[in-house]
Amino acid sequence: MKQKKKKIIKHKQSASTGERVRLEGLVSDLSETRDHLEHDLRQQTGVIKIKNAQLRRGKSKQKLADAEIAQQREQLLHVTRVGELAEFVSSWAHEISQPLTAILSYAQAAQRMLKDREPQVQEILQYIVNDNQRAAEVLRRLRSLLKKGKPTFDSVDINALIDETVLLITTDATVRNKVIRTQLAKDVPQIQGDRIQLQQVLLNLISNSLEAMEGMNDARELLVRTTRKGLNTILIEVKDSGCGIPEQNMSKLFTHFFTSKPDGLGMGLSISRSIVEAHGGHLDAKNNSDRGATFYFTIPDIFSRAGVKASHE
Repeated sequence: MKQKKKKIIKHKQSASTGERVRLEGLVSDLSETRDHLEHDLRQQTGVIKIKNAQLRRGKSKQKLADAEIAQQREQLLHVTRVGELAEFVSSWAHEISQPLTAILSYAQAAQRMLKDREPQVQEILQYIVNDNQRAAEVLRRLRSLLKKGKPTFDSVDINALIDETVLLITTDATVRNKVIRTQLAKDVPQIQGDRIQLQQVLLNLISNSLEAMEGMNDARELLVRTTRKGLNTILIEVKDSGCGIPEQNMSKLFTHFFTSKPDGLGMGLSISRSIVEAHGGHLDAKNNSDRGATFYFTIPDIFSRAGVKASHE
């Protein structure tokens, strides 16, 4: 009987030990499974974070792309409006030239009628004739500037072209209470180029300089200067006494669509540089040592330009 009880106790102990071992194994399996799940969860969490970051970057890039597209659309619309305005101004200039011609005819007829009489009236009539001819010349240049067509490279007196351009923009400078001064070297030879395109460059540089001096009462003078640079190159400078160019903008001045003006298109300087380079020169800018900035470009003289052209043919 005692022996039977001992067997029962041993059996129970063996069963208990087996159950414990089984439970420990189960716990170990569960622990290992938990570790695997935690590892997988960490991996999945990392993947989700990466995808979320990529999604956010994608959305950010999309927003930037949409904003850039919208900006380019506005710029193209502005270019279209400018083109339409150019057509309108050209037509307007043609219409204005007709009454100017009539005024000139009346004034000259009055001069003939009063010949050798009324010297004071004759003087007034001569003022009318002179101003009429000057207005007609401004309109002629304006129409030439806006006229579409292929560039034509002819012999150009750069000093005379500067004088014409200054005359064209003098009224705008006077309204701004600014003075345009010229310092033109007498030994400058003629160049070969498209006078309308070169005038467009000069107008753009002078207009930018006038705007840089806007609102600065102590900055009134703008200087346009020509000098010889070496044997075969002419240097043209437009120097203002305005606010200067911020250093961070210097490297971006001539890139397309860059502008520091709220209503600017950002094409004037890039187009101007392209025109100058097409003439065999280079356009650049620098801040002055005292105040303001200077835009300057080089142009080869007519003999150098002809030699360069011949070497390419």
